[in-house]
Amino acid sequence: MRFDSQSALRSLAERQYVDTLIVPLAELAFDEEMVRKAESYEVIHAVSVETERQLSGRTMLSPTISYTDVETGARLAEDVMKKANSSGFSHVLFIASDIRFKSYELPILFVPPLALGSMSGDQAHTMVQNFATQVITDLSSRWMAT
Repeated sequence: MRFDSQSALRSLAERQYVDTLIVPLAELAFDEEMVRKAESYEVIHAVSVETERQLSGRTMLSPTISYTDVETGARLAEDVMKKANSSGFSHVLFIASDIRFKSYELPILFVPPLALGSMSGDQAHTMVQNFATQVITDLSSRWMAT
């Protein structure tokens, strides 16, 4: 399910099944780093959407949390996680490319910042599928542990 009005209604009605929130984390830049950050966002977004598509009915895809420095991003992520947990989501998983988040105790799955636009359609699709499979494997492990 995605974060739109129809899915939100279904999510509330089916809370016992929709127990996992997927949250993309993307860094913004407005200087020479902008292209690299945009490429990173494209991978994060594509993997998040594909994961939600494959796990629709069990997951909800949050809007992307955008940040300009990692400390602010971590605080926003922690706040989202607390509110999601207190609202009935048993699991929250962040998807990011920024390895600086490793120093924070957040449930994050990292995807590399690749330039999907420079790949052929088949190559980009395969990469996104591979990363989505990693996310699904991680979530399955979390679900089995509870």
